[in-house]
Amino acid sequence: MPSITTRLSDGLDDALAHLPLALVPLVIAMLDAGKIRSVLAFDGVHVGIRFTLPASVLSTWSFVSVPNDGTVSAGIPPSALAEPSVLALAVGGLLVSSALAAGYFGSLTNALAGEPYRFAENVRRYLPAFLVFTVAPVVVLSPLVLLAGAPSALGIAVIALALVAILVATYLLYATPYLLVLRETDLLTAARASYALAVDGGAYLSYALGFVAVVVVVSPVLSAITVSVPVVGLAVGVPVGAVLGLAGNLATMRFVADIDPESDGFDRGEDGADVHSGGRPDAGDDGEDNTQSPGDDGSYHGKK
Repeated sequence: MPSITTRLSDGLDDALAHLPLALVPLVIAMLDAGKIRSVLAFDGVHVGIRFTLPASVLSTWSFVSVPNDGTVSAGIPPSALAEPSVLALAVGGLLVSSALAAGYFGSLTNALAGEPYRFAENVRRYLPAFLVFTVAPVVVLSPLVLLAGAPSALGIAVIALALVAILVATYLLYATPYLLVLRETDLLTAARASYALAVDGGAYLSYALGFVAVVVVVSPVLSAITVSVPVVGLAVGVPVGAVLGLAGNLATMRFVADIDPESDGFDRGEDGADVHSGGRPDAGDDGEDNTQSPGDDGSYHGKK
């Protein structure tokens, strides 16, 4: 099994080969107006650390610690409940983010299989599942956010409880969006499969720990550049974070395909082209037998 550094290095190569897909994490980062305002309003030097698992579209904010962002957020500000216009914008943002995630994750599998991106088709196919996957945490966390505002020991306890719950749930379910598109299945089946991999530990746990460790190393540097350098830092950090996020998502897609017994994996041909484990090259049929057989190291090699 490749190391986390090897997987992420390969993920970066894949990301550079599929840069158009980086537009999705770029747009998602730009849609988070609250974090952008926090960065622009900050005056000074900021070095922060993030602890991130690849459970969703990875953007700049997956790697950058934003000043004064230590509270529990449900994605919709409490003030939105009293202002219909703000609530409408927040709900619209969730819908747009869900649509982007649906098209993005589906297109990741297209990219790794050597196929053209079918973004619109993936949105139509997976939007309901990704909408539930995006909105469910908001619904669960919203009451906790209101309780966390209480200036008492109760507020502190609620924050601690919410953070632990988020950590556990993220670990158990981080493979869900990948399994959803790899298996072309429903959300509940994908979530159950992710849970089964998580409780089994093994490679799933090792990858999670390795991914978090890499983010811990990268985040202080990217946070310092993005937050501490006025305007220019944001202009550099957002696109760089988008490419890193794409690399992380592509690497995780390959990893989940490798460890899931019901998913077809991805491998590279001898010419470096992406090949689906079903023996399908990224360009049309060349007339050769592309049936694949497992090698001694567990990888797959096309028959000549």
